[in-house]
Amino acid sequence: MARWDQVIRISREIEERFNISAAVRSNGTLYLSGMTAINDAMEVVGPGDMEAQIQRIYDRLQAALAAAGLTLVDVVCETAYTTDIAALARSAHVRDRCYSLANAAPPAVTAVEVSRLFFPDALVELVATAELKN
Repeated sequence: MARWDQVIRISREIEERFNISAAVRSNGTLYLSGMTAINDAMEVVGPGDMEAQIQRIYDRLQAALAAAGLTLVDVVCETAYTTDIAALARSAHVRDRCYSLANAAPPAVTAVEVSRLFFPDALVELVATAELKN
């Protein structure tokens, strides 16, 4: 179980509503909860549009990393859960562009197709792990 001094709040309203911590620091590592393409009103951005959802997720990921003083350069591992693995593969250029713009090497990654995500219009959810700076 996380301690409050390990938690980095990213979106207090969402975190409190679902009783989650979006980011937790532990032993030199930042663990980020699954991110979907939602806005502050908890509405899915880009229903049916994998590219739009991936871009929104990486925008959210970069904001979460920034709250911990990190960037995409510090991400070491990702797991993507998607309802359409073929669409995810066709849209990989969006993710690639985000890492390229950050001058970051791509992290270790796993992609898994699932039947459904928490938000019905969500096509992809991303879990990331980053290395904290000393």
